Amino acid sequence: KLSPMEVGLSFFMSCLFWMFGFLLFWRVPLLKPYRSGDDEVIIGKTISVIIPARNEEKSLALVLESIARQSHPPDEILVVDDYSTDRTAEVASVRGAKLVAPSPLPPGWVGKSWACWTGAGAARGDFFIFLDADTVLEPDGLFRLILECRKKGGLISVQPFHTMKKAYEKLSAFFNIVLFMNMNIASILFGRSKPAGAFGPCVVCSREDYFSVGGHQSLKEKVLEDIALGKKFLEHELPVNSFAGKGTISFRMYPGGLGQLIEGWTKNFASGAISVHWASALLSSAWITGCLSAVMNIAKGAARSNESFLIVGGALYMLFGVQIHFFLRKLGNFGPAVALAFPLPLLFFILVFFRSIFFTFFLGRVTWKGRKINLRQKGGRI
Repeated sequence: KLSPMEVGLSFFMSCLFWMFGFLLFWRVPLLKPYRSGDDEVIIGKTISVIIPARNEEKSLALVLESIARQSHPPDEILVVDDYSTDRTAEVASVRGAKLVAPSPLPPGWVGKSWACWTGAGAARGDFFIFLDADTVLEPDGLFRLILECRKKGGLISVQPFHTMKKAYEKLSAFFNIVLFMNMNIASILFGRSKPAGAFGPCVVCSREDYFSVGGHQSLKEKVLEDIALGKKFLEHELPVNSFAGKGTISFRMYPGGLGQLIEGWTKNFASGAISVHWASALLSSAWITGCLSAVMNIAKGAARSNESFLIVGGALYMLFGVQIHFFLRKLGNFGPAVALAFPLPLLFFILVFFRSIFFTFFLGRVTWKGRKINLRQKGGRI
């Protein structure tokens, strides 16, 4: 049986870990809305939207429709059909996009980087907007993106607002939170320091800057090309600014079922974990430990009929639940029920994270969209 002092110390440490969450995730930057006079900033500049797509017939229709509704439409839309086996090419052609067919994937290249590089080579615009095929722009979204890039220069990246329609999709809750914690863009401690990279679903830069850093050719072997591209801009002393997409752009990440959700996060997370700053990784791990402590104290209290554990666990559960809801409402339509039942997505996060570590560091391979990625061989394909 623990003494009151030991119970109090446990509660204090968990509260400290709870505070770490706010140190890493305090103010989420959003793109500014349209204001009169902003049009002058982009007058005379041409815009190319580049969409790499592999078996994206359903999602592609949505993003192309959203581009057609833009208050400031682009000058060209290029869909790079990455050897799709569905109707991706037909959907792109019917909706007015220019279809680009890349040559076979060269040795040493990752599929998405090759598609983006091919699209950039075919584009004519002064500015490039790289969009994933599952994104959807708000009516003034494209204008907001170009405006921000014109004002700040360098690279602009946006993590879209996560739209979910089925219950299993909300198991992504902790992946979304930890992603923002480790990108160093919402932190009190690290918010003014250089970001850890860039978000891949939506990337904006000028043609000049893109080719001056070597574009996707300079990171052709990287599985997480978004993080690598952000670091490449920073290496060339060009600014990188990242945002959350609420009000500008959204996406539905893994609509293909629980298996796709597991496969997607397995591919992304362990490889990304080794790219973050050690301090961010340490603090976010402590925060996860704090979330676990709330659940463990309740479980111990119930098992031992210990009132102290139950009181401490209940208080911590409330603290972390409210905090998680505060975080998630800025990232997607998770709703309060996810925060109330946070142990379930927390358990999912832990299991998939360790699965990702196993596949990444022990097997040296993962799978995505029917392609094997050999992580031990330079240029593992995706």
